[in-house]
Amino acid sequence: MYERLLNGLGADEAVYFADAVHPEYQTKPSCGWVRAGSNPAVTTTAGRGRVNIHGALNLETFDAPFVEPSTVDGVSAAQLLAKIEARNRDNRLMHVIWDNAAYHKGPDVRDFLARLDCRIHLIKLPPCCPHVNPIERLWAVMHQFVTHNSHYPMQKQFTSAILRFFRETLPKEWKTFRSIVSDSFRVVTHEKFRVFA
Repeated sequence: MYERLLNGLGADEAVYFADAVHPEYQTKPSCGWVRAGSNPAVTTTAGRGRVNIHGALNLETFDAPFVEPSTVDGVSAAQLLAKIEARNRDNRLMHVIWDNAAYHKGPDVRDFLARLDCRIHLIKLPPCCPHVNPIERLWAVMHQFVTHNSHYPMQKQFTSAILRFFRETLPKEWKTFRSIVSDSFRVVTHEKFRVFA
């Protein structure tokens, strides 16, 4: 379906992948080198707050609109769709591919789509298939750049670092990220595996 969509895409159409991410304000030890025999300490945080990002990604242009709601819900989903429309004034149609979360199909989104001038076409991913949504790879890159092996003494600093990634790092470095955040999907089927008892 995705290949057919791209092959038939008009010059005045765009494709966005969308989802939400909730980075938690806590230290996330990742990989790293330590001297043999040493016992490194990792500074941790006491807070359990998080940053909510409802975002989208155009793999052709790496345009990445996002909203930062206090709660990810139908309202934030509709705000994201409105932002996609606003950033594509010259496009006739934007295809938005996202999952089947309840807030992605609730009354706020239905009301947004019911507008006569709506230019959004929603495509739902199959259930339990985050591996076919490239924006999940973008979330991984964000964690690599911002949360892994990093300590932020204050939650405000953590939030600022997350938002700086989306507002500054991503637009500047998107050419670096293209090979990681792509639509090169791997199809995993049970025929390719053998189970040993």
